Amino acid sequence: MKRKSAILSLAAAVCAVQLASGAATWVGLDETAYYSGPKVTPDDLAGKVVLVDCWGYMCAPCRALLPKMEEMWKKYNKKDFILLGSHCQGHHPQEVAELVSKNKLTYPVYEQAGIADPPSNGGFIPFMYVVDHKGKVVYSGRNGNDAAKAIEKALKKIGAPPSLCEDVELKKYKLLESQLVLGKPVKQIIARLSDDIKRCSIPSATASMREQAEEAQQLLDAIEAAKASVKEEIEAKKAANPVEALTLVRAFLVSFPEESADYRAELPELTERARTFKAPPAVAK
Repeated sequence: MKRKSAILSLAAAVCAVQLASGAATWVGLDETAYYSGPKVTPDDLAGKVVLVDCWGYMCAPCRALLPKMEEMWKKYNKKDFILLGSHCQGHHPQEVAELVSKNKLTYPVYEQAGIADPPSNGGFIPFMYVVDHKGKVVYSGRNGNDAAKAIEKALKKIGAPPSLCEDVELKKYKLLESQLVLGKPVKQIIARLSDDIKRCSIPSATASMREQAEEAQQLLDAIEAAKASVKEEIEAKKAANPVEALTLVRAFLVSFPEESADYRAELPELTERARTFKAPPAVAK
């Protein structure tokens, strides 16, 4: 029961967590680039799932997608989601205003807005990409349905315990996915993966065994990468939000107890700082 409560506490705190090392840098959100809809700042986008729709007023396929974009905005805008219309064919206030009015667009529209290092669109529009709440691009392309799937998947991860097997396509170890999250013990899983690598790496191993060994190594690498990221996040949160830092530390102690001596020593002080911490008011959407 205590473990279940700890996991639920972790899920609640992670809603506002954003990895410091993976935060996106947003550009083009100044007043001179603004066209219509709610005005947003980089702070408004932090911790949100963001769909950036790159379009142009002279692009017929782009114009055809605008009603679809408005539908997606209405579908998800009550959640931790922002749709950012990024016009990419020069500053044309009148033409853009006409299309905004014609299509009754209510989401933010700016000129050349998006992340500082966007995925390549090959020089063509329409083009869209989805940025998750940690600032990572999780979809890029021209298919609205695929973008919607990426949005839904990214939204589900907000509030969920951080995964320790991010970006690994699980086949042989699909059943481990629910266990490889921060806040659950993983020592035995790591030992099993190491044993499987040894067992499946013998010269006489079959193709299936070699695939299993490769996937096991990918999981071990992912766990190590996740462990390093959580450590970075804890350090970033200690000053900014000790409540979130404390929640992550407690989850880390469960998953990696053999590497938690320093955190255990810090627990009393961090617990006291978390007890007296007052979170800043939430940014209005």
